[in-house]
Amino acid sequence: MRQYRIKKGDHYCSVSIFERLGAIGWKINKYQVRFVLHNACWWAPPRNTDDNGLNKLTGISFGLNDHNNSVRFAWIPDFAVSGKINIHGYTYDDQATTPKFTSRFITPVQVGQSCEASIEMVGNQYKLTVNGVTIFMDNLHPDSSLCFRLYPYFGGNNTAPQDMAIDIDYL
Repeated sequence: MRQYRIKKGDHYCSVSIFERLGAIGWKINKYQVRFVLHNACWWAPPRNTDDNGLNKLTGISFGLNDHNNSVRFAWIPDFAVSGKINIHGYTYDDQATTPKFTSRFITPVQVGQSCEASIEMVGNQYKLTVNGVTIFMDNLHPDSSLCFRLYPYFGGNNTAPQDMAIDIDYL
């Protein structure tokens, strides 16, 4: 597994330019990963209302702009349950009416737990599965054949409250 680190006060994880250039695909219909969110990915209480926003884990951008057409997994601590993190599906779709992004809860996971996840393109929907729990989200935008891997990102508006580590194995 490759470990991505997000430093306290940052949004972006550690990714080399070579890794970004290698994250280009063509006509991806299924995206599979194994991931682990480490202990520092959970914190409580929320610092402000922006801490209730979703942090991005990994996914696919269809075309060059991930805010136009993309699907990914997102996460947020369950602030009421120590060590639990809620995983969501998250899409950007510039063909949708406002809002241009949607999210939907999938399942909780425990920090340190190895999780299996996949995104499949099924007609005009995305099928997102984490540890055997599946949801479907609308895919209104025709997916470009050119695809880019999306890496961990902290926020919304807030930056990471502490150094964080996320392991991802791209299957």
